[in-house]
Amino acid sequence: MELAPHKALGISLWEATQIVSRAFDRELAAHGGNRPTWFVFLNIDRGEHTTQRDLARAIGITDATLSHHLGNLEERGLIRRDRGARDRRSQRISFTDEGRAAFEEMKAAASSFDREMRAALGPARTAELEAALATLATTFDTGEPLPQHVD
Repeated sequence: MELAPHKALGISLWEATQIVSRAFDRELAAHGGNRPTWFVFLNIDRGEHTTQRDLARAIGITDATLSHHLGNLEERGLIRRDRGARDRRSQRISFTDEGRAAFEEMKAAASSFDREMRAALGPARTAELEAALATLATTFDTGEPLPQHVD
């Protein structure tokens, strides 16, 4: 799909985001993953959001939606959920060895995808894009935390 010139900038940005997101989805799928798994794994790896509730907030989804994704990952043997000793309602999420290996494979694929995008643009246009995106983010930032969208 080619983007039309002189279209509203917001529409062009949204369309380009959709096209790149679909390509990234294909790359993750080729390595046994998908975007929900990627965002869950990224947050587990960072170690900042270790409870199910914190993880859902960080990703920007409901507890119920996250529970569905975590159930799938747990069934596949990629994560484990452990009840907290002090608060039995709280579940701590962590990688299994298999989950860590799957994340490392997806991380390598994501790095390769990033290199491919940068190569397509070249160094100068990459720098211009990074600057333009930073300007837009600064201009329209409301200070609200940015969730990582998971379908």
